[in-house]
Amino acid sequence: MTARNIQRINEAVYILRNFIDLSAELLPFLVELQYSKKLSESDEQDKERIIEVYKNYSFDTETSKLLMNSSIMELIQKSFSYITDGKHSKDITKKQLKEFRKEHLRLHKNWSLIDSN
Repeated sequence: MTARNIQRINEAVYILRNFIDLSAELLPFLVELQYSKKLSESDEQDKERIIEVYKNYSFDTETSKLLMNSSIMELIQKSFSYITDGKHSKDITKKQLKEFRKEHLRLHKNWSLIDSN
């Protein structure tokens, strides 16, 4: 493997990690907005912006399996779907989100070990 290929893989992992960390912040916030009875104008705009982030971000769920040995991208996609499709109760949606958060925590521990080396 060439140095350039290693650099590209490292960049992809860095971007993926940032997206995963961003999702750990945005998805719980989106749950609260989605299931809120009444939203302010600002909250409604925030909700729409978050939804647009995920709708416009095209990703292959296999990416995290290859780069991180994790199905976290699939969990993000599934959590977003649960939040926005309106077919699931808040409790069921939160259970799905909990699966994502559990995997995120596991990965974060791994990243901390890697970063400390």
